[in-house]
Amino acid sequence: MLRASRVLFSSNLVSKSFNSASVLQRSSPADTVNPAELFGSAKKAVLIGVPGAFTPGCSKTHVPGYLKHYDELKNKGVELIGCVSVNDAFVMDAWGKDLNVGDKVTMLADPQGKFVKDLGLDFDASAALGGHRSKRFALVLENGKITKAFVEPNNTGLSVTLAENLLKEL
Repeated sequence: MLRASRVLFSSNLVSKSFNSASVLQRSSPADTVNPAELFGSAKKAVLIGVPGAFTPGCSKTHVPGYLKHYDELKNKGVELIGCVSVNDAFVMDAWGKDLNVGDKVTMLADPQGKFVKDLGLDFDASAALGGHRSKRFALVLENGKITKAFVEPNNTGLSVTLAENLLKEL
């Protein structure tokens, strides 16, 4: 990992694409999407990973920051913003409605945590959240390839992955 301008940047993810066999869920277990196809269809996209839906940091700061800075991200060429968490589709759908994400952020469920594990972005959060969860991260993708990856050093903090910090890196 490289530290540049106080941003923790994970170089081992750069140039990777998402596994074409991966499947995430949207509003229900039957509403599936292949992340390689979803993010591959956008010239520039952002995917944020969060430890848990409805958790204070995720609900009060992290996702709302991307909603607040939505227009600025669009002006920097971001066509798609996704949010993934190791939760079920019903929880992610309800959380998206609670946050009023509308069509600004695509809420994505990774029920078994396979997607984040394949990326090496999972951690054992058993003590606080009952099992393995997603580290807090922000990925910038161009044509489906990860070009920048920011991961919170302690897995759950709110610094390098915040929208206002990501904007400085676009």
